[in-house]
Amino acid sequence: MPTPVICAYARTPFGRFRGALSGYSAVELGTLAVRELLQRAGIDAASGLVDQLYMGHVLQTAAGQAPARQVALGAGLPFSTPCTTVNKVCGSSLKAAMIGATEIMAGRAEVVVAGGMESMTNAPHFIRGARRGDEIGYGDLVSILSHDGLQDAYDGSMMGLTGETIAAEADITRQQSDAYAVRSHALADRAWNEEWVSHECLAMDELDRDEGIRADSSMERLADLRTAFKEDGQVTAGNASQVSDGGSAVLIASEEAAAANGWPVLARISDFLTSGVEPNRVMSAPILAIEMLLKRNGLEVSDIDVIEHNEAFAAASCAVQKAFDFPDEGFNPHGGAVAYGHPLGATGTRCLMTTATALERTGGKRGIITICLGGGNAVGMLIERE
Repeated sequence: MPTPVICAYARTPFGRFRGALSGYSAVELGTLAVRELLQRAGIDAASGLVDQLYMGHVLQTAAGQAPARQVALGAGLPFSTPCTTVNKVCGSSLKAAMIGATEIMAGRAEVVVAGGMESMTNAPHFIRGARRGDEIGYGDLVSILSHDGLQDAYDGSMMGLTGETIAAEADITRQQSDAYAVRSHALADRAWNEEWVSHECLAMDELDRDEGIRADSSMERLADLRTAFKEDGQVTAGNASQVSDGGSAVLIASEEAAAANGWPVLARISDFLTSGVEPNRVMSAPILAIEMLLKRNGLEVSDIDVIEHNEAFAAASCAVQKAFDFPDEGFNPHGGAVAYGHPLGATGTRCLMTTATALERTGGKRGIITICLGGGNAVGMLIERE
């Protein structure tokens, strides 16, 4: 069975909500990432070399027909290119990479572009239940950002409460969450200053690095923030992932196609899966995903050099790290979504490329990427380097 490998990656810097990238639609951000990816790989977009394109996109309302198709044609790929838009909430773009890897393993494709995109800033509103003749007011508008992205479909609660649930289950304190958030910003700032992650990003006039990183984050500042979802809780705007805009993409190929085209093998995709728990316990699902990946591949946690968790909430990352007693130096070693931001559809392939980057920098062999997603699932992927 052919082995899928990662040969190139590219992303936009991630912009803050209503920030520097607010003038771009999700499709435009995805197009920028794919166009840059093709250029980096030396692929003539019109050549027909790309067999499939999969793009994660969550907040699709008003994006127009077939957002992935818009990205493909915007990036110059031929009309013949098959394109699919994937909505697996926060795991959308990692699922896009998983589907692409499956196509290669099955021998149905040689070269796949997988990625994701989101403009959370530009998510529209809708009117629920409007009937002909009804009076419609501003108060009838419902935010797509909240309704389709940040709200539990089963009990109507905001996802922030799942951060409170995992904190209670894993006995994570507000101080631990705040300290983790400070760490995330510090590591992300260092990763940019040391040029560990700058090569991931394409150059943009509006933004030259991830906009959400706060190098001056401190325990004192975070302690002053009010809780956002529960009066006696701990999740705040400072220890949760940021609402963001951005696009990301990776090039996945068979080993044979990589060799034929002279592409480097940045990592092999060894395994991937989806785990599931009760919807309100979704932040625990990545723990199960990691356990399943380890068991399926006959590995111990000590065999893993890097774990990249999407960092939806600092409490969730604290709980995942605590569950495996995983060392600090290998857990989100370049920071995470608390600092970089979390454009829903783009996060998965951002985490994938950041894991590959961290393995290369540290000389590590194996990394696991895991991302929780609304509804109670988590996606997980094991990648390896020589």
